[in-house]
Amino acid sequence: MLDNRSLRYQDYQVSDYKSLWHYVDHLAMNKLGYPVSLLTYLGVIDNRILGIMPSSLANVLLNNVGDPFIDSETSLLEVKKHEREIISILENYYGLAKGDARGYVTTGGTEGNFASLWWSKRYLINKGLDTLITTDNAMKQQVKEEQELMAESARIPNNDTQLRLAHLQKIIDIKNAIDEKKNIVQQLLTPTVFYSKGPTHYSVPKIAEILRLNIRSVMPNDDGSISLDDFKKELIFHLNAHPYSPVIVIANIGTTVSGAIDDVPAIHHIINSMQTKPNYSIHMDGALSGFVLPILKPFGDVANYFDAIGVNTLAVSAHKYPGLSQPCGIILARRKFFEKAFEKSERNIEYVGNIADVTITGSRSGLNVLMFYNALCVLGLNKNNEKITKMVKENMENANYLTEKLSEIYGKDQVLHRHHFNVSFPKPSRALAKKYQLMLTGNNATICVLTNATRKLINQFIHDLKADKETIMSTVTINTDYTIETLTDEHAKTVIDLFVKSFCDSEPITKHLGVRYHDYEPFAREVVQKAVAEGFSKVILDHNNYVIACAIAEDLANPFIPHSAHYPKLHPVLALLEQLSKPFTEGKKFIPGKILHIWIALVDTAYRGKGLSTIVDMACIDNAAHKGFDFAYAEFTNDISEKVTKQFKTLQVFNKIKYDDYTMENGRKPFAGLAGAAVSYVATIRPGVNLNALSNCYKTMETY
Repeated sequence: MLDNRSLRYQDYQVSDYKSLWHYVDHLAMNKLGYPVSLLTYLGVIDNRILGIMPSSLANVLLNNVGDPFIDSETSLLEVKKHEREIISILENYYGLAKGDARGYVTTGGTEGNFASLWWSKRYLINKGLDTLITTDNAMKQQVKEEQELMAESARIPNNDTQLRLAHLQKIIDIKNAIDEKKNIVQQLLTPTVFYSKGPTHYSVPKIAEILRLNIRSVMPNDDGSISLDDFKKELIFHLNAHPYSPVIVIANIGTTVSGAIDDVPAIHHIINSMQTKPNYSIHMDGALSGFVLPILKPFGDVANYFDAIGVNTLAVSAHKYPGLSQPCGIILARRKFFEKAFEKSERNIEYVGNIADVTITGSRSGLNVLMFYNALCVLGLNKNNEKITKMVKENMENANYLTEKLSEIYGKDQVLHRHHFNVSFPKPSRALAKKYQLMLTGNNATICVLTNATRKLINQFIHDLKADKETIMSTVTINTDYTIETLTDEHAKTVIDLFVKSFCDSEPITKHLGVRYHDYEPFAREVVQKAVAEGFSKVILDHNNYVIACAIAEDLANPFIPHSAHYPKLHPVLALLEQLSKPFTEGKKFIPGKILHIWIALVDTAYRGKGLSTIVDMACIDNAAHKGFDFAYAEFTNDISEKVTKQFKTLQVFNKIKYDDYTMENGRKPFAGLAGAAVSYVATIRPGVNLNALSNCYKTMETY
C-alpha cells in the first residue's frame, strides 16, 4: 500500500521542525532515483565531531533545486516552502505588495550580485526585444539587397564607368547601413554596468566579465558613496556614444569599508532626467546594510524599497546581518521584472519536474534555508521590526562608544565614523590586527560594530591597543626638524649618491680595498632599485626635504642577489658577507613576512654623531613590526652601525669574522692587517616573540 506521508508535507506548519524531520526521514529511507548517496544520514560519515547529531535536519541532504516557487515533483528532499516563507517575510519587511517579490536563497553577496546582473541582462534584452527584432529583420533585408546589388554589378559593362560608380556607391551605402544596424543590435544585446570604482564589491567587474557586459566606472565621493555629478556626466557621455545600450546601475547599500549608502532615489532621478531615457535597471548591493535598510531609513520614510525608489533587485548577505553561521544570502526582485526576464525562458529541469532554471547554482542548501528562516523568526521579523530595531540601535551606540575611545588615543581627526557600523582608525600592528581580525586598507584599519562587538570586547581591544602602541618598537624619537619617509623613486638618486660616498669614503673594508665611486655605483644602484620596489626602506629628510640618512631593508625571503661581474672590485666584500651569513641562512628557505634583513644604514657626514643611523634603522624595524614581521637580521661591518643593537632586549650573535683572519677560497686574505670584525645578529622586534620562534620562519632542506 502507498504510504501517503509524503503528501501531507503541504499541511505542516513551516516552524514545526519535528514533523518536518519525520517527513524528511521517511523520504530518505525510500530514496532511489537521484544520484545522492546520503552517507551522513546512513551514519557512514559521522558528523558528531562537528556537533551535528544523527536524526537531525542538519545531517541529511536538503536540496532546493531551481525556482523556489515551483516544488519538485519527485525530488522531495527540499524545503522550498520555507524559502517561499522567507521571501514572503522580506517582501512585507521591504514594503512590497503580497506576492510581488521573487528571488531565492543564495550562497552570499557575490552570488546575489551575479543573479541580479544575469537577470537584469535578460530583462533589458527582453524589454528591448521589439526593437531588436525590427532592427535584425531590417538588417537581414539589407543583406539580401546587398547580395542582389553585388550580383547586378557583375552584369554592368566595364566601360560604363558612370553606372559602375553609381552602383558601387549604393553597395557602400547599404554596407554602412548594415554596419549601423549591427552596432545597434550589439548595443541592445550588451547592457553597460555603472559602478563606483573602489568602494563597490570586487565581484561586480568579475561578473560583468563573465556575463560579457560592458562596464563603466564612476568616481566615488570621499566617504565611498557614488558621485552623482560624475555619474550624470558618465551617463551622458555613454548615451551620446551608445544611445541603444541598456544601463544597469550598481547602488551600494553599505560599502565594505566605510559603510556608505548611495543615494538611490537621486540615481533614479538622474536616469529619468536624460533627454533620451535608456532602458535601465538599478540593483542594490546591500551585503551588510541592505538587511537593515528599513531600520536605517537612509532615504526617509519609504513605503516600498523597490517601487518607490526605482529599484528592481536587492542582494543581501545573511551571514553578515542577521549573522548566520554559514555563508548565505538572498536575492530579491520585483515580480514584474523577474517575469519579464524569464518570459522567453528556454531552460527547464525536466528530471525534477520541469522547474525553471532561474538560479546561478541550481542545487542550493536547504539547511541554509532553514537557518535563514529560523533567524527571521527568532528576530521576530515574521511579526514586526521591534527586536531588530533595538539591535541596530545598540550596534550604532557601541560604534559611537568605540569612536570616542579611539579618538582619545589618536585624536578625533584620525578616527572616521561616517556611517552606522564602520569605524576606521590608523592601522595598529599586524599582530593586533590578526588577533581582532580587523579590515586593513592602506594605512587604516576598520572595525564593523555589529552585535558581537559588545562593550566588553571593545574595552578589551582598547586596552590591547594602548599596550600595542606603547610596546611596539618606537622608542626612539627624532628631532622635529627631520621627517622620516619610505624610500621611493623620488629619493633614489640622492640615496645612491649617499650610498656610494658613505662606503667609499668611510667604510673600513671598502677603503682598505681602494674601491672608487665608479666601482661602487653599479652595486648601489641595483640595491636601491630593489629597495624602492619593495617599500621596506626608510629615509630621513631635513627641513629642505634633502635625504640625510637612509636604511635599506628587505624581506629575507626575497634577498638581493649581487651580480659580481658588474662590480668586480667588490668581490671580496660580497664573499665576506656571504661567509658571515652562512650560519644563519644556509640550508633554509625563509617564509615571507617573517624576518626583515637590514642591509645598510647610511648617514650624511654633516649629520653624523646625532644618532640618525639608529633612528633610521629603527624606523625600518618599526614599519616591519607593524606589517607582522617577528625578527630582524643584520650584518654589521663597523662599530658605529653596531650601536643599534642596544635598542633590542632579545638578540643573538650568529657569526663574527675578524677582517685580518678572513681567507677567501683561493687562499687570498683581502683584509690582511685591517682591525675590526664583521658581525651578524638576529633580534626579536615584536613584544611576546622570543628567539625560539625562529624555527617557525623557515623550512630546512629536508622539508622543502
